[in-house]
Amino acid sequence: MRYLLAAFAALAAWELFRYAALTAAKERLRKRTQRFAEAHGVRVDLFKFGGKQLVREELFNDLAVQRAMLAAAQAGELAEDVRRRVEEYIDEIVPAFSLSAYFEVGLKLAAAAVRSAYRPIIVKRPPDLPRNATAVFLINHRSNFDYVVVGWALAQRVAISYAVGEWARIFPLDALFRAFGGFFVRRGFPDPLYHTVLRRYLQLITRHGVTQGIFPEGGLTRDGALRAPKVGLLDGLLQLALDPAFDRELLFVPVGINYDRVLEDEALLAEKRGREHPPTVPEKLRGALRLLWIVPTRMVFNAFRAATGRLRRSGYAAVAFGEPIAVRALLARRGHLGPGAAAIPLPDDERRELAKDIARELMDRIARCIPATPVPLVARAMLELREAPYSRLAERVRDLREELGRASVPTALGKEFEPQLRGRESLEEERSSRLVASLEGEVLGLEEAEQLVRLGVKLLRRRRLLRSAEGVVRIGSHPHAEELLEYYARSLAVLPDRTGANESQMSLPIPPASRPVSR
Repeated sequence: MRYLLAAFAALAAWELFRYAALTAAKERLRKRTQRFAEAHGVRVDLFKFGGKQLVREELFNDLAVQRAMLAAAQAGELAEDVRRRVEEYIDEIVPAFSLSAYFEVGLKLAAAAVRSAYRPIIVKRPPDLPRNATAVFLINHRSNFDYVVVGWALAQRVAISYAVGEWARIFPLDALFRAFGGFFVRRGFPDPLYHTVLRRYLQLITRHGVTQGIFPEGGLTRDGALRAPKVGLLDGLLQLALDPAFDRELLFVPVGINYDRVLEDEALLAEKRGREHPPTVPEKLRGALRLLWIVPTRMVFNAFRAATGRLRRSGYAAVAFGEPIAVRALLARRGHLGPGAAAIPLPDDERRELAKDIARELMDRIARCIPATPVPLVARAMLELREAPYSRLAERVRDLREELGRASVPTALGKEFEPQLRGRESLEEERSSRLVASLEGEVLGLEEAEQLVRLGVKLLRRRRLLRSAEGVVRIGSHPHAEELLEYYARSLAVLPDRTGANESQMSLPIPPASRPVSR
């Protein structure tokens, strides 16, 4: 008996020691991340630290949620079952944000993952945001890697909470996204009670200034083109903006992402070839698991290659941030602000139509933020030319860049372009004292186009999407070469789709100045 008591005492002492050690470690980690946030001026929304219990109480006491629960009970469901269902929805949606997980773990993992798979470039830096405003970043959705890229790009600006699809509700993604402040969204779920809880949660965090990231397309593009926007979350934000009691400034920030290689591109195109219906939840989970396997494996291989001087990545991952758009300005242009700039509440049907109209404008803004990277430019040019010498291909890439430039679409130019960038800087300086011949600018533009072609062709040849012999570039031997080239070409969303947009794609207004140049 004496030995048994001694064993229990030793076990209890060990548990106390372990608890004290873990508590001390967590506190040190929290202080380190707090110092990091303060040193870099990172915007961390205080409401995130309130905990799930605070949010739970807010939602259960919300009149709209209570009315939805009453309607479900009146439809014949037991009150206990209704409450239990609401509790499940709240537990599923509401994250458990951890400052240390976000900055000490998440952002370090994001930086390692991005740099191991790509050469990341921030083409246009995120804008400075007023402290008294709530910012919602609206992002095009090309890859499950988008979450990582945007988080990396905003690392020293703001801690962002994502609206995350059901594909991420698997271990360990679910725990990671919750710790990073992400909230889960069921797309197309039929229960009105769920949508009420989700809408009121979104409005609650917006009222309290939580910075969010939303993918308006509602899912990954499977053919490379921008999808028509889903307006459910946007309508919820618009409903809040039209509420006279909402006194914060609400800002939409368009964000464009593009890649020289989307890691899931062939899987997404296979889904599109198989059928025209959206992928099921199991298919989304398989895609997420595939990404979970690809990224760590690539990180290990690239670490080995870096040590041996043979690092090989998948080209550029480029992100560009547009100028913030004040929701009040969007409403004012459409005549929905009354005297004293007060929003005018609308009936549900009219508000949803307004949300669709605003969504189209926002998608156009996003399209003009999507950077042109080497592979999409070369893919577009090759699909038009079919085969061409390098010089002719460079000329067409230069012309495409001019068209995109007239539509204010940026081009991702990395370290390889430093000589040309320095040349353009010197040209700008010279223009202040004398008129510089346009020929010099054209020479620099052609040099940049030639470098873009070299980078793009190299990456596409690696995948057998292109081949070249005796200075002539042709479509490669990959069984789906042309389809993959189309996929990347469509990422230049402001250019007309060569194949014609289908009903699931976003139709964008193209200014006359940006129509294709015939040569």
